[in-house]
Amino acid sequence: MKDKVQVHKYTKHFETPPNALTSSGIIEGALIKHMGGHGCLQPWPRLGDKDLNYHLQSIIKNEPTEQAMACLKCCEIDANARSERIDLFNNIKIPRSHLLVPSLHAQNINDEIGEGINDYSHIKLKGNHEVHKISQYAEKIPENISIRIDFNSSLTPEQFLQFTQQLTPDFLQRIDFIEDPFPYEPIIWDQYSKLTGLKFALDRGPTDADMGFAIRIWKPTIVSQMPEKAPICVTHNMDHELGMRYAAYQASIINNAVSVHGTGTFDETKNGDGLGMTQILDELHWEEIS
Repeated sequence: MKDKVQVHKYTKHFETPPNALTSSGIIEGALIKHMGGHGCLQPWPRLGDKDLNYHLQSIIKNEPTEQAMACLKCCEIDANARSERIDLFNNIKIPRSHLLVPSLHAQNINDEIGEGINDYSHIKLKGNHEVHKISQYAEKIPENISIRIDFNSSLTPEQFLQFTQQLTPDFLQRIDFIEDPFPYEPIIWDQYSKLTGLKFALDRGPTDADMGFAIRIWKPTIVSQMPEKAPICVTHNMDHELGMRYAAYQASIINNAVSVHGTGTFDETKNGDGLGMTQILDELHWEEIS
Protein backbone atom coordinates (compact mmCIF):
# COMPACT_ATOMS: atom_id res chain seq x y z
CA MET A 1 0.00 0.00 0.00
CA LYS A 2 1.52 3.30 -1.10
CA ASP A 3 0.17 5.44 1.72
CA LYS A 4 1.78 4.97 5.12
CA VAL A 5 -0.11 2.65 7.44
CA GLN A 6 0.68 2.68 11.14
CA VAL A 7 -0.30 0.19 13.80
CA HIS A 8 -0.75 0.13 17.56
CA LYS A 9 -1.05 -3.44 18.82
CA TYR A 10 -3.02 -4.18 21.97
CA THR A 11 -4.04 -7.13 24.09
CA LYS A 12 -7.55 -7.38 25.46
CA HIS A 13 -8.20 -9.40 28.62
CA PHE A 14 -11.49 -11.04 29.54
CA GLU A 15 -12.23 -12.25 33.07
CA THR A 16 -13.98 -15.32 31.66
CA PRO A 17 -13.87 -17.05 28.25
CA PRO A 18 -15.50 -14.58 25.81
CA ASN A 19 -17.37 -17.21 23.77
CA ALA A 20 -18.05 -20.92 23.57
CA LEU A 21 -15.12 -21.65 21.26
CA THR A 22 -12.45 -19.44 22.85
CA SER A 23 -11.10 -20.78 26.13
CA SER A 24 -8.43 -18.12 26.59
CA GLY A 25 -9.34 -14.78 28.15
CA ILE A 26 -6.75 -12.98 26.02
CA ILE A 27 -7.16 -11.72 22.46
CA GLU A 28 -4.71 -9.78 20.28
CA GLY A 29 -5.81 -6.81 18.24
CA ALA A 30 -4.51 -3.67 16.59
CA LEU A 31 -5.56 -0.12 15.92
CA ILE A 32 -4.70 1.10 12.43
CA LYS A 33 -3.88 4.68 11.41
CA HIS A 34 -4.16 5.50 7.72
CA MET A 35 -4.50 8.82 5.91
CA GLY A 36 -5.25 10.56 9.20
CA GLY A 37 -8.03 8.16 10.23
CA HIS A 38 -8.25 5.23 12.59
CA GLY A 39 -9.73 1.74 12.55
CA CYS A 40 -9.79 -1.42 14.64
CA LEU A 41 -8.61 -4.88 13.58
CA GLN A 42 -9.28 -7.73 16.01
CA PRO A 43 -9.75 -11.19 14.49
CA TRP A 44 -11.01 -14.21 16.44
CA PRO A 45 -8.95 -17.21 15.22
CA ARG A 46 -11.00 -19.66 17.29
CA LEU A 47 -14.10 -18.52 15.42
CA GLY A 48 -12.47 -19.16 12.07
CA ASP A 49 -10.59 -15.89 11.40
CA LYS A 50 -7.01 -15.76 10.18
CA ASP A 51 -4.65 -14.42 12.86
CA LEU A 52 -3.79 -10.74 13.30
CA ASN A 53 -0.48 -10.91 11.45
CA TYR A 54 -2.18 -12.44 8.40
CA HIS A 55 -4.53 -9.46 8.11
CA LEU A 56 -1.70 -6.96 8.69
CA GLN A 57 0.40 -8.61 5.99
CA SER A 58 -2.54 -8.42 3.59
CA ILE A 59 -2.51 -4.64 4.02
CA ILE A 60 1.22 -4.48 3.32
CA LYS A 61 0.75 -6.54 0.14
CA ASN A 62 -2.10 -4.26 -0.94
CA GLU A 63 -4.32 -7.33 -1.03
CA PRO A 64 -6.43 -6.63 2.08
CA THR A 65 -8.64 -9.34 3.50
CA GLU A 66 -12.33 -8.59 4.02
CA GLN A 67 -11.66 -7.75 7.65
CA ALA A 68 -8.72 -5.53 6.72
CA MET A 69 -10.93 -3.75 4.17
CA ALA A 70 -13.52 -3.17 6.89
CA CYS A 71 -10.83 -1.62 9.07
CA LEU A 72 -9.55 0.59 6.25
CA LYS A 73 -13.09 1.72 5.50
CA CYS A 74 -13.39 2.82 9.11
CA CYS A 75 -10.09 4.68 8.72
CA GLU A 76 -11.43 6.45 5.63
CA ILE A 77 -14.66 7.52 7.33
CA ASP A 78 -12.77 8.74 10.37
CA ALA A 79 -10.12 10.53 8.27
CA ASN A 80 -12.65 12.40 6.15
CA ALA A 81 -14.51 13.60 9.22
CA ARG A 82 -11.34 14.65 11.04
CA SER A 83 -10.07 16.59 8.03
CA GLU A 84 -13.33 18.56 8.01
CA ARG A 85 -13.40 18.88 11.84
CA ILE A 86 -16.72 17.00 11.92
CA ASP A 87 -17.96 15.11 14.98
CA LEU A 88 -19.55 11.98 13.50
CA PHE A 89 -21.84 11.65 16.50
CA ASN A 90 -23.19 15.18 16.32
CA ASN A 91 -26.93 15.34 15.62
CA ILE A 92 -27.40 11.55 15.46
CA LYS A 93 -29.11 9.34 17.98
CA ILE A 94 -27.24 6.33 19.33
CA PRO A 95 -29.70 3.38 19.33
CA ARG A 96 -30.31 1.34 22.42
CA SER A 97 -27.98 -1.60 23.02
CA HIS A 98 -28.58 -4.96 24.63
CA LEU A 99 -26.58 -5.92 27.72
CA LEU A 100 -23.96 -8.53 26.88
CA VAL A 101 -23.46 -11.24 29.52
CA PRO A 102 -20.46 -13.42 28.59
CA SER A 103 -20.31 -15.26 31.91
CA LEU A 104 -22.76 -17.82 33.29
CA HIS A 105 -21.11 -18.40 36.66
CA ALA A 106 -23.41 -16.54 39.01
CA GLN A 107 -26.35 -18.24 40.68
CA ASN A 108 -28.40 -15.06 40.61
CA ILE A 109 -28.37 -12.89 37.54
CA ASN A 110 -29.29 -9.76 39.49
CA ASP A 111 -26.27 -10.28 41.77
CA GLU A 112 -23.94 -10.67 38.80
CA ILE A 113 -25.14 -7.75 36.72
CA GLY A 114 -26.28 -5.44 39.49
CA GLU A 115 -29.06 -2.88 39.59
CA GLY A 116 -28.13 -1.69 36.10
CA ILE A 117 -30.00 -4.61 34.62
CA ASN A 118 -33.18 -2.55 34.84
CA ASP A 119 -31.72 -0.03 32.38
CA TYR A 120 -31.95 -2.56 29.54
CA SER A 121 -34.82 -3.99 27.54
CA HIS A 122 -32.72 -6.83 26.06
CA ILE A 123 -29.99 -9.13 27.38
CA LYS A 124 -27.65 -11.18 25.22
CA LEU A 125 -26.18 -14.32 26.75
CA LYS A 126 -23.12 -16.12 25.41
CA GLY A 127 -24.14 -19.77 25.38
CA ASN A 128 -22.24 -23.05 25.04
CA HIS A 129 -22.87 -26.79 25.04
CA GLU A 130 -23.86 -26.77 28.73
CA VAL A 131 -27.47 -26.29 27.71
CA HIS A 132 -29.00 -27.32 31.05
CA LYS A 133 -26.91 -24.75 32.90
CA ILE A 134 -27.79 -22.07 30.38
CA SER A 135 -31.51 -22.80 30.59
CA GLN A 136 -31.43 -22.58 34.40
CA TYR A 137 -29.51 -19.31 34.24
CA ALA A 138 -31.69 -17.76 31.55
CA GLU A 139 -34.92 -18.52 33.42
CA LYS A 140 -33.73 -16.23 36.23
CA ILE A 141 -33.65 -13.15 34.02
CA PRO A 142 -36.39 -10.67 35.03
CA GLU A 143 -39.61 -11.17 33.08
CA ASN A 144 -39.65 -7.68 31.57
CA ILE A 145 -36.40 -8.30 29.64
CA SER A 146 -36.14 -9.90 26.20
CA ILE A 147 -33.49 -12.56 25.68
CA ARG A 148 -30.92 -13.07 22.95
CA ILE A 149 -28.59 -16.08 23.08
CA ASP A 150 -25.44 -16.48 20.99
CA PHE A 151 -24.10 -20.03 20.83
CA ASN A 152 -21.27 -19.20 18.38
CA SER A 153 -22.17 -22.33 16.39
CA SER A 154 -21.07 -24.53 19.31
CA LEU A 155 -24.10 -26.87 19.34
CA THR A 156 -25.41 -29.65 17.19
CA PRO A 157 -29.04 -29.37 16.03
CA GLU A 158 -29.91 -32.10 18.53
CA GLN A 159 -28.31 -30.21 21.43
CA PHE A 160 -30.16 -27.08 20.43
CA LEU A 161 -33.46 -28.94 20.42
CA GLN A 162 -32.60 -30.36 23.84
CA PHE A 163 -32.00 -26.81 25.06
CA THR A 164 -35.39 -25.54 23.88
CA GLN A 165 -37.16 -28.51 25.47
CA GLN A 166 -35.83 -27.46 28.87
CA LEU A 167 -37.41 -24.02 28.68
CA THR A 168 -40.93 -23.14 29.75
CA PRO A 169 -43.43 -21.97 27.11
CA ASP A 170 -43.54 -18.52 28.76
CA PHE A 171 -39.78 -18.18 28.55
CA LEU A 172 -39.67 -19.26 24.91
CA GLN A 173 -41.97 -16.33 24.14
CA ARG A 174 -39.38 -13.97 25.62
CA ILE A 175 -36.56 -15.07 23.33
CA ASP A 176 -35.92 -12.34 20.78
CA PHE A 177 -33.54 -14.45 18.70
CA ILE A 178 -30.98 -17.24 18.81
CA GLU A 179 -27.69 -16.30 17.18
CA ASP A 180 -25.60 -18.96 15.42
CA PRO A 181 -27.04 -21.98 17.28
CA PHE A 182 -25.02 -24.41 15.13
CA PRO A 183 -22.98 -24.08 11.91
CA TYR A 184 -25.02 -22.45 9.18
CA GLU A 185 -26.78 -24.75 6.75
CA PRO A 186 -29.75 -22.89 5.23
CA ILE A 187 -32.18 -25.80 4.96
CA ILE A 188 -31.39 -27.14 8.45
CA TRP A 189 -31.61 -23.67 9.97
CA ASP A 190 -34.98 -23.14 8.32
CA GLN A 191 -36.18 -26.53 9.59
CA TYR A 192 -35.19 -25.96 13.22
CA SER A 193 -36.38 -22.37 13.30
CA LYS A 194 -39.83 -23.53 12.22
CA LEU A 195 -39.72 -26.57 14.53
CA THR A 196 -38.97 -24.51 17.64
CA GLY A 197 -40.82 -21.34 16.64
CA LEU A 198 -37.71 -19.30 17.39
CA LYS A 199 -36.10 -16.62 15.24
CA PHE A 200 -32.51 -17.25 14.21
CA ALA A 201 -29.89 -14.53 13.71
CA LEU A 202 -26.95 -15.19 11.39
CA ASP A 203 -23.52 -13.80 12.20
CA ARG A 204 -20.87 -16.19 10.94
CA GLY A 205 -22.24 -17.14 7.56
CA PRO A 206 -21.94 -16.33 3.84
CA THR A 207 -22.54 -12.69 2.99
CA ASP A 208 -25.08 -13.72 0.34
CA ALA A 209 -27.04 -16.05 2.66
CA ASP A 210 -30.79 -15.51 2.31
CA MET A 211 -32.55 -18.42 4.03
CA GLY A 212 -33.08 -19.85 7.51
CA PHE A 213 -32.75 -16.67 9.56
CA ALA A 214 -34.85 -13.65 10.44
CA ILE A 215 -32.08 -11.23 11.52
CA ARG A 216 -28.65 -10.61 10.06
CA ILE A 217 -25.86 -9.68 12.48
CA TRP A 218 -23.46 -7.10 11.11
CA LYS A 219 -20.11 -6.31 12.69
CA PRO A 220 -18.78 -3.28 10.75
CA THR A 221 -15.19 -4.02 11.81
CA ILE A 222 -15.44 -7.51 10.29
CA VAL A 223 -17.43 -6.97 7.09
CA SER A 224 -17.10 -3.70 5.19
CA GLN A 225 -20.46 -3.68 3.40
CA MET A 226 -23.81 -3.59 5.14
CA PRO A 227 -25.86 -6.77 4.50
CA GLU A 228 -28.75 -6.49 2.09
CA LYS A 229 -30.95 -9.28 3.48
CA ALA A 230 -33.22 -9.26 6.56
CA PRO A 231 -33.40 -6.70 9.37
CA ILE A 232 -29.90 -5.92 10.62
CA CYS A 233 -28.63 -6.00 14.18
CA VAL A 234 -25.30 -4.18 14.48
CA THR A 235 -22.93 -5.50 17.12
CA HIS A 236 -19.38 -4.74 18.13
CA ASN A 237 -16.69 -7.41 17.89
CA MET A 238 -15.87 -7.41 21.61
CA ASP A 239 -12.92 -5.31 20.48
CA HIS A 240 -11.25 -1.99 21.31
CA GLU A 241 -13.44 0.95 22.32
CA LEU A 242 -12.72 2.60 18.97
CA GLY A 243 -14.19 -0.42 17.18
CA MET A 244 -17.24 -0.26 19.43
CA ARG A 245 -17.69 3.43 18.68
CA TYR A 246 -17.55 2.67 14.95
CA ALA A 247 -20.25 0.03 15.42
CA ALA A 248 -22.38 2.55 17.31
CA TYR A 249 -21.94 5.08 14.50
CA GLN A 250 -23.00 2.57 11.83
CA ALA A 251 -26.00 1.48 13.93
CA SER A 252 -27.06 5.12 14.08
CA ILE A 253 -27.15 5.73 10.33
CA ILE A 254 -28.39 2.49 8.72
CA ASN A 255 -31.89 1.61 7.58
CA ASN A 256 -33.63 -1.78 7.72
CA ALA A 257 -32.45 -2.36 11.25
CA VAL A 258 -33.79 -3.69 14.53
CA SER A 259 -34.46 -1.13 17.26
CA VAL A 260 -31.98 -2.57 19.78
CA HIS A 261 -28.42 -3.34 18.71
CA GLY A 262 -25.33 -4.69 20.44
CA THR A 263 -22.92 -1.79 20.49
CA GLY A 264 -22.25 -1.60 24.23
CA THR A 265 -22.05 1.48 26.40
CA PHE A 266 -21.24 4.79 24.73
CA ASP A 267 -19.16 7.52 26.38
CA GLU A 268 -20.17 10.89 24.92
CA THR A 269 -17.33 12.63 26.77
CA LYS A 270 -14.88 11.08 24.29
CA ASN A 271 -16.59 12.62 21.26
CA GLY A 272 -14.70 15.04 19.05
CA ASP A 273 -13.50 15.10 15.47
CA GLY A 274 -14.31 11.91 13.57
CA LEU A 275 -14.92 8.95 15.85
CA GLY A 276 -13.46 10.88 18.77
CA MET A 277 -10.95 9.66 21.37
CA THR A 278 -8.40 12.10 19.88
CA GLN A 279 -6.27 12.62 22.98
CA ILE A 280 -6.20 8.89 23.76
CA LEU A 281 -5.23 7.98 20.20
CA ASP A 282 -2.53 10.67 20.03
CA GLU A 283 -0.88 9.34 23.18
CA LEU A 284 -0.54 5.78 21.84
CA HIS A 285 2.70 4.39 20.42
CA TRP A 286 2.35 3.93 16.67
CA GLU A 287 4.68 2.01 14.36
CA GLU A 288 4.68 1.74 10.59
CA ILE A 289 3.49 -1.69 9.44
CA SER A 290 6.40 -3.76 8.18
